[in-house]
Amino acid sequence: MADTMTKEAVSIAREGCGTFWQVAAWPDTLGTVAGRLAEATGVEAPGPGELAAAGGMQVARVAPLVWWVIGATDEAARALAAIAPDDGTALDMTDNRERFVVSGPRARDLMMRLAPLDFRDRSFPAGRIAATAAHHMSVQIARRDDAWDVYVTTTFADALAEVLEETAAQWG
Repeated sequence: MADTMTKEAVSIAREGCGTFWQVAAWPDTLGTVAGRLAEATGVEAPGPGELAAAGGMQVARVAPLVWWVIGATDEAARALAAIAPDDGTALDMTDNRERFVVSGPRARDLMMRLAPLDFRDRSFPAGRIAATAAHHMSVQIARRDDAWDVYVTTTFADALAEVLEETAAQWG
């Protein structure tokens, strides 16, 4: 992990996402693209707001017709790139996203100050992802068992790093 900032109660790690693809279906090809996605990744295409993982890859349904493939293998990337335009689109976004991993005993408190979502376990369990805003930046937040992953475009990564560090400082 690169650029880890640790406070007594909150740890924030800034990471690259690895090979990162966005896959979109057309309304009448959702099942076809979901099948191609499963073949390419070995992960059953998750439903809206869900995140699934296998073999080091994560597949997240970030919109009604859109999935992200995070950490795609070279083989998966080739298969995704081969999706027919009549079925959908696949876009390599590897250089477009960064991930911040927020963990520690006060991580939930930090997240509640970051974004207008309900971060309690019953409302945001592990394996879920949501699009929201964090201090006027568009982000996607995914829940792990013991942490939250905050995805942001690379153009806003430095600004988000400052916000996270300032917010975490209250427990430092």
